[in-house]
Amino acid sequence: MQSARLVFGAALLAIVTAPGVSMTAGPADPTPTFNKDVAAILFNNCVTCHRPNQMAPMALMSYKEVRPWARAIKDKVAKGEMPPWRADGRFSTFRNDRRLTPAQVQTIVAWVDGGAPEGDTPLTAALPVFKDGWTHPSGRPPDLVIEMAEAFKVPAEGELPNFTIYQELPPELKGREHFLEAIQILPGVIPAVHHASFGIAALPPGQKVGTGEAWPGGPIVPGALLDAKTGKSIGFVGDANEAAAAEGGRVDEAVGRGRRNEVGTRFCCYVPGGNFQQFRQGAGKRIPTEGYIAWGMHYTPIGKPVADRTRVGFWFQNDMTHEIVEIGPAAGQTHIVLGKQLVDDEFTPLRTSGVGNAGFPALPVIPPQTKDWAITAVRAFQDDVTLYVMWPHMHTRGKEMTYVLTYPDGREQVLLSVPKYDFNWQIFYELKEPLKIPAGSTIKTIGSYDNSAANKWNAAPQKEVYWSEQSWDEMYVGFLDVSVDKRDLRLMKQATGGRQ
Repeated sequence: MQSARLVFGAALLAIVTAPGVSMTAGPADPTPTFNKDVAAILFNNCVTCHRPNQMAPMALMSYKEVRPWARAIKDKVAKGEMPPWRADGRFSTFRNDRRLTPAQVQTIVAWVDGGAPEGDTPLTAALPVFKDGWTHPSGRPPDLVIEMAEAFKVPAEGELPNFTIYQELPPELKGREHFLEAIQILPGVIPAVHHASFGIAALPPGQKVGTGEAWPGGPIVPGALLDAKTGKSIGFVGDANEAAAAEGGRVDEAVGRGRRNEVGTRFCCYVPGGNFQQFRQGAGKRIPTEGYIAWGMHYTPIGKPVADRTRVGFWFQNDMTHEIVEIGPAAGQTHIVLGKQLVDDEFTPLRTSGVGNAGFPALPVIPPQTKDWAITAVRAFQDDVTLYVMWPHMHTRGKEMTYVLTYPDGREQVLLSVPKYDFNWQIFYELKEPLKIPAGSTIKTIGSYDNSAANKWNAAPQKEVYWSEQSWDEMYVGFLDVSVDKRDLRLMKQATGGRQ
């Protein structure tokens, strides 16, 4: 699911204190209207989330829907809280930057201060086209949609662990490999889906897919992992796609594994604040022709029983030069906690009770009432790579995270700083221009946690914090989307006579 306290004020103050931007408009300013001035701002920046059956609490697709929220909208945009964007504006430029311009903020402020009129002129802005909930900028529907083979019944109450459901690849994907231009995952019942992921994975030796327990003691579902000999449920708890992202150390090895499909590849996930990703022309993710679809699901009961059938949509591109892979958690990284480098025997044993996930990489517990628990992870690159996306992921005690690139000659560059991490808005930060990183470089992710009562999102400051995918535990992952420069698919295809 962002972080480091370097300078939260920069982006926010750029809006609040920019010339001409104030909480009240000047009396000489002509009053903007919804139809002529405001609708275009909302339609272009807000309705991706603020529309029916999406994560936002209200729709903003018409004057009738917007008018009751006018003053709240003014307050949020003037403070820089909406649209959500947590990156410090001093570092890097991002193609998905959601911030409004000072002029747009001033327009909304002046409109509200002028009584939020609809206007007498016809509406000048056109609503974006969303086909069945999909949000591709072109408005076109996916080239292929896959949904869970069977709806999962979420109970009205209780706690559910992360779990993985498997299903066969459809014939359209088995025939030949495909290259992704964009991908999106859509839950069937958004309020009940805490997060979800989609991947393609090979089964471990000695296992098969069939009807069995979704997790030990869980409901019987098709798509469970079974022992190939006995037919009994394996009892795996967790997101297999998360585990795949954590495997291995070197990035070129990670790409190799993804291509051989020995541990699997995660293609996308649904988290608060993000479920759509668009890649570059010629560089995207590759869908293999072998393996099983893996749905990594985490549900939160909402007070009534519901049935969710999550979908994923693919938009394809015809040709691709480089394959993008996601690299993530602990494997292949050095961890420094409170200024001390960890070694294997200093990692905390896993919590064995409750609904936490067995097998999740464990860091030392965060002590109770700790306001600034610091951690750094360092990843080294042994090959030239190209960086596209950074995604800081922590849970509710996460406070900040910063990505720092160190070149082989010792130069340092801050790539991303999220000084006020917010679990409710887990944003993928897509570089405007991909960044070439030479072999011998490292990327440090520097973060901290607030496990004190001062953290309003902390439900239990008196307790030590363990590590798992459950939101009451913690995670520390500075995800990266990269490609390995030497793995030019065109050259590899020529060298193998058309095979890769």
